[in-house]
Amino acid sequence: MIAANARIGVARSAYFPSLILTGNGGVEAATLADLFKWSSRAFLLGPLAGTALTVPIFDGGRRKGNLERANAIYEEDVALYRQKVLTAFREVEDNLSELRILRDQIKTQGEAVDASSKAQRISSVQYREGAINYLDVIDAQRTVLAAQRAAVQLAGAQAIATVNLVRALGGGWGNATSPDESTQSDKDALTP
Repeated sequence: MIAANARIGVARSAYFPSLILTGNGGVEAATLADLFKWSSRAFLLGPLAGTALTVPIFDGGRRKGNLERANAIYEEDVALYRQKVLTAFREVEDNLSELRILRDQIKTQGEAVDASSKAQRISSVQYREGAINYLDVIDAQRTVLAAQRAAVQLAGAQAIATVNLVRALGGGWGNATSPDESTQSDKDALTP
């Protein structure tokens, strides 16, 4: 966006006259023997050499078209920037709300795991006492395992939502090192 803004300034500058100063350098001597002496050097700068003042008069609308094009590119870049910012805000908000919902679901699922575990313990005691058959105990164990599986799935979804939130905030692990690598690099830095 900054570059597009700078291009607008360049396009506007085409409306103004430009002054070009050039210089010439070389050697001049009266005789061939004096040509390579230090005193034979000659420099011409500024108005004595090639000074050129160019004034734009008529270009068939090229400057105006260039300025309009630069303004259009700038406006397009501003719109793309705004779209990216709004997309980033939406992603952050979506991931924050997903984490909040998952936190509530994990709490509820944890309560379900506790309740099914308690029911499984009760059914085991009832089986030992002879009040129920073993099929009821197996059914209670299956219920506990299903509740635990759902809790693990929710924890995985929470981890994915956390990673998505970090990514939406612009974070990443591209330069992260494993603990073994960082320990080795610390040891290498300490050895002379």
